[in-house]
Amino acid sequence: MPTNLPPEAQAKWEEYSKAKTPEEKLQKLREFYALIPKHKGTEKMEKFIKRRMAELREEIERRKARKKSKGPTLFVEKRGAAQLALVGYTNSGRSTILASLTNARVEVSPNPFTTLRPVEGMMEFKGTQIQVVETPPLIQGGQGGPSNLAIAIAGNADVLGLVVNALEDPSSQIDELIGLLESRGISLERPSGRVRIRRSRAAPTIIIVNKGKILDGTERDIRKLLSSYGIDRAWVEIEGKVTLEDVEEAVFGEKKYKPFIVFITRTDLLETTSVIEEIEQKYGDKAVMIIPFPRGLPSKDEIGEAIIRELGLIRVFTKSRNEKKPSDRAVILSRGSTVLDLAGIIHQSFRERFRYAKVWSDRLPYSPMKVGPDFILEDLDIVEIVTR
Repeated sequence: MPTNLPPEAQAKWEEYSKAKTPEEKLQKLREFYALIPKHKGTEKMEKFIKRRMAELREEIERRKARKKSKGPTLFVEKRGAAQLALVGYTNSGRSTILASLTNARVEVSPNPFTTLRPVEGMMEFKGTQIQVVETPPLIQGGQGGPSNLAIAIAGNADVLGLVVNALEDPSSQIDELIGLLESRGISLERPSGRVRIRRSRAAPTIIIVNKGKILDGTERDIRKLLSSYGIDRAWVEIEGKVTLEDVEEAVFGEKKYKPFIVFITRTDLLETTSVIEEIEQKYGDKAVMIIPFPRGLPSKDEIGEAIIRELGLIRVFTKSRNEKKPSDRAVILSRGSTVLDLAGIIHQSFRERFRYAKVWSDRLPYSPMKVGPDFILEDLDIVEIVTR
């Protein structure tokens, strides 16, 4: 059940939510942690708070190091719609995968530990880009500088790519990689349900989009819980089976679950496909995709769209009143976003002067269709916003 935090703790959490800098967030989180009642019901929350404080301390240290260092930083800032981090042991084929998906200049070598710094490239697909990062190789046991850097990048990424060599017992490699990441606080086990809370001024109240099942409460209980944390305008998306505790954890941030893609390299050297079939049977319902390489490599569109879908994102193309065609580059939004959310991203004046919008989509009875500010957008919609 929810932890029923005292009002002063809830107020402190609200201060943390409004904090701007990592230093301020860390201070507010320390004060919040001191106010949490310590009992069995708050164990998960305590773990989350400790982990988040550790992440903030690391971020502060990275910023200090970047200011002091005159050379390039090892930290990889996110770009594009999402970040895919390729992790694996040395000579697993991470550089080859990066070169195949992006235009990055990489050094592909049979020598071990060729990549000791992260290398990045951009994978282009319809309307947007996915940033692909090759991490340094993991070391058995997860100790050492390269492993620590790889795990730090993996923890910050949106999706992981587990890269394994088809000729070196790939099924065991995947088990070891998952175990290693789990031991460092990164879960690859898909949760039975997921709660996403997106606070927005465009929401008239707490709007619950329930696509699953609340096991121990009702939508009214969720609204009451969120109100206790000062959340009165938000979209709450529920998928699968969730509890009120899951909702409360989502207030503090989603669990550090990372969806993953399995890349099996050197499959062209296999005599049979039994190794691939074993992995598909074992991980087919857990992984976003299982990709044998070079045989069976999907298009970049297929990979990119699978990632976008998994992360609950959509691509929306804007159209100017004076242009016949929409823009080539999409605006990336969270699933459930409205036309007014899009207007605010384009420019605050569009939001303030909004009249209506025209939306082109195959799902509509006709296109373009005139819609209001609360119209919920979907992937690949084309939108023209009309202002006063």
